[in-house]
Amino acid sequence: MTDLPLPAKVCLIPGTIGGGGIGMVMLALAQGFRDQGIAVDLVLTGTLLPELSAGRMLPEGVRLVMLSPRARGALPPLVRYLRKERPDLMISARDYINLLALAAHRLARLGPTCHLIWSFHTHPASQRTEMRLLERGLYEILRRFLRAPDARVCVSDGIADNLARVSGLPRAAFQVIDNPAWSPARAQAAAEPCPHQWLAARAPGDSDPAAPVILGIGRLVAQKDFYTLIAAFAQLRQRLSGAQLILLGEGQERPALQAQIARLGLQQAIDLPGHVANPLSYLSRADLFVLSSRWEGQPVALIEALGCGCPVVSTDCPTGPADILGDTLGLLVPPGDAPAMAAAMEQALQHPRPAPDRVQATLARFTPARAAAAYLGLAR
Repeated sequence: MTDLPLPAKVCLIPGTIGGGGIGMVMLALAQGFRDQGIAVDLVLTGTLLPELSAGRMLPEGVRLVMLSPRARGALPPLVRYLRKERPDLMISARDYINLLALAAHRLARLGPTCHLIWSFHTHPASQRTEMRLLERGLYEILRRFLRAPDARVCVSDGIADNLARVSGLPRAAFQVIDNPAWSPARAQAAAEPCPHQWLAARAPGDSDPAAPVILGIGRLVAQKDFYTLIAAFAQLRQRLSGAQLILLGEGQERPALQAQIARLGLQQAIDLPGHVANPLSYLSRADLFVLSSRWEGQPVALIEALGCGCPVVSTDCPTGPADILGDTLGLLVPPGDAPAMAAAMEQALQHPRPAPDRVQATLARFTPARAAAAYLGLAR
């Protein structure tokens, strides 16, 4: 297989690259393909400026193609793009974008000359519990068309197992490729200055046992369950009064989270600065990263925390954290269990950081080069 020619052009269709881990994954994957000399088009819906303001920059040499401000109007311009450019490989992400890519692939009549890969980045059985009516309808349509793409890539075994069960396809029809979440460029970003007042005076790797800064990262939505993290932090503060908590991200749950913080009287100890351009500069200086999610796919922020040398506490949620952390790189607690989370946070703050050699061995799984090679293997 390795002596077959590489694709001349790859088309990546994530929908948007702003917010969440999928955007970062697609940008890193684009870098992996470019490093092999492959032309890459990043095809987006939405507008560009919010993505740039979130610190998500295009790798050098990647061409940006904007389809339409909303996904509902993206099909005609995507068909026109495909008929003109005729890429050798299309990789899409998110349920509605996967369906859009399939429809455009067929309408453009690309046939076997263009390999279509659908990618899946979250646990469908868990996600379905939070879906609105339209999202449930799209999910059912997607489930019926899972045989249609040339390949189906999942970022964890749990996602692949679940999709195999609901589709009736054999498990071998779903390939697992780790997220390309760590690279030298990410390590360089971790060394940049941090603007937050609680961390600005620190150098990467610094800590303050008397006033530790704990970090959570993610959209402010029910899936991330920052309610449990805030409740656990309140319990931790009873034993460690100098602790502080920063939650990076934005979303619809902000008012409810702020109300919870006010009820607990923790307005001076918890900060919600919203989206930041470079969360890695926070991770490299924080004393602890906590992932409180009810479910995940393969959480990019958790991988980034390891790369930044930040100790980790995570829920043992479906799917991803246990596979990433193993038995040595962080502490796992049941989802929604504030007392267990508080105890694990206290324990993690009292113990040395994970051994660098074990961390580096794990991070080797999550490089753009490794992911790009795996995708190319499916397209040959």
